[in-house]
Amino acid sequence: MKSVVSAAVILTFVSGVNCLPSYGILSNIKPSRIEVQSIAQGNHQQLMAKVGTIDTPFYIKYGKTAYLPTENLEIKFSEVIQDSRCPSNVTCIWQGEVIIGLDIIKNGKQVSTLTLTLIPGRDPLPIQLSDKSSVKLIRVSPYPINGKTIALQDYIVKIVVSRN
Repeated sequence: MKSVVSAAVILTFVSGVNCLPSYGILSNIKPSRIEVQSIAQGNHQQLMAKVGTIDTPFYIKYGKTAYLPTENLEIKFSEVIQDSRCPSNVTCIWQGEVIIGLDIIKNGKQVSTLTLTLIPGRDPLPIQLSDKSSVKLIRVSPYPINGKTIALQDYIVKIVVSRN
């Protein structure tokens, strides 16, 4: 299986598709279970999972998964529960909030779903991920504009996983 993964990743890289070097061809970071499955199924050009690191903010697109190799942890942006942020071109009496769901996957099994809330203008609060780490929602994009609906696939979150 490893030779299939390497060949697919090299093919993706050579073909000019956006491919991060951290997908295993220029570093010692192993691909996540989702990356291996996606590549094995021939979906390597649609692969959007990113490799994240502890204490460094990273982005996850809606429906996609980030892999933290040092923790053997996958974080999937699985749900936009509510987005009531005040649109940028409107005056509101309350700034609103956005609430998202992240699926936490350890060793290939979903262990929990975290609900994170971001209120514009307030410092985000970390949510306990495990006894050793926490996750904080830093930003949710795009920001709402009056009269325009945000499609789920357009949402991108910026998070940071930190050691306690």
